[in-house]
Amino acid sequence: MIAEELLHFVWQLRLFNQFELRSQTGEKIKILHTGWHNRNAGPDFMHSHILIDDYDWHGHVEIHVDSADWRRHQHDRDPAYNNVILHVVYKKPMPVTRADGTIIPTLVLKEHVDGHLLDTYADIMKGFDWIPCARHLPAVEMPYRIQMLDRALSERLETRAADIQTLSKEMQGDWERVLFVMVCRAFGMKVNADTFFDFGRALNFNLVKRYHQEPLKLEAYFFGMAGMLRGAKDDSYLLSLQREYGYLQVLHNLTDNDHFQWKFLRMRPFNFPTIRMAQLAALYGETPYWFQRIKSAEQPKDIFSLFEKIKVNLYWQSHFLFAKETKVHRVGLTETFASHILINAFIPVMYSYALLVGEEALRLKALGWLTHLPAEKNKVTTSFDALGVPIHNAADSQAALQVYQHYCTHKQCLRCAIGTSLFRR
Repeated sequence: MIAEELLHFVWQLRLFNQFELRSQTGEKIKILHTGWHNRNAGPDFMHSHILIDDYDWHGHVEIHVDSADWRRHQHDRDPAYNNVILHVVYKKPMPVTRADGTIIPTLVLKEHVDGHLLDTYADIMKGFDWIPCARHLPAVEMPYRIQMLDRALSERLETRAADIQTLSKEMQGDWERVLFVMVCRAFGMKVNADTFFDFGRALNFNLVKRYHQEPLKLEAYFFGMAGMLRGAKDDSYLLSLQREYGYLQVLHNLTDNDHFQWKFLRMRPFNFPTIRMAQLAALYGETPYWFQRIKSAEQPKDIFSLFEKIKVNLYWQSHFLFAKETKVHRVGLTETFASHILINAFIPVMYSYALLVGEEALRLKALGWLTHLPAEKNKVTTSFDALGVPIHNAADSQAALQVYQHYCTHKQCLRCAIGTSLFRR
């Protein structure tokens, strides 16, 4: 069964033999303009321009696999379809009428569409590879691959910018706090991202600024608000945090938070939320004004040099959890993790702010930073790279993730530049 979405694609790009087109009743048809694709309610293509038996028609086009869908969808009773000038179907032509009873010419596409296009589409749609076009992608010319990455990166940044601007309204335009919440989310990686995001929103950022030069108080505030200080254990550091948090609770009327569901299972110890919380406290112990820092920084290396100065409490060099001593290990912010923070917090916030206030230079700086950062290494990026999709930097890896998450996994091949190039071949 051919998909109606494929017929839309075929019509929009004129991927059919356009010579000697005739309606079901023999009228000559010449397509001057296919119309604008309408993804909302109403006819499929709006404001088309078609010659029917040399008569000039301006109106809409409705497309179905089967003519019977016209009545099945009750278009014959809907005045919104009175301006339809052509009914395009794949098979089984039958007369259709508008709500006022007038007959609409019908064009049958089946004999005009190249069978190879249909075979390619069917093969891709039923494929069980990690992405639908995996077996076909090496044949796609490089410009189409690059074009899709460029488009996907723009989509990803625009979508994130819209979400961040919504967050900025919640934060009443406090962009330092907006950045703090997004940094929290990035510290949660994939598994704890949502929980860290909720944690960041729950904190009083004024207290973060107030105690940023008092490490023990800031750590107590973070761990206490996260609900990680419960339980009596013979651990001097934990006990000191509990005392400090008890003091802060009384001083600032803080309430216990027991709704955060932190995940530890099947996770590398270096990604435990306890370790990430300690690093987050150290980051904001250095300065709570990271938004101003990224606005003034010229290159990502300027931020990396600041990250290198951040010192996490020595306790965590021999612990991943409270009161459970381990071998000594590194707990500083690695360059890979620093890149992760820039890619998922600093750069999206900078880009969002630049769009909001119209600072084009800042927007271009955000894009430039992505091209200067190394590509993220994961299953998606390495698989695309192996198939010949160039993943040279963080801009490419972010674009690849967007393509995979929003096109490949949903088989939206007809909206992908790589997919459309395959069907056009």
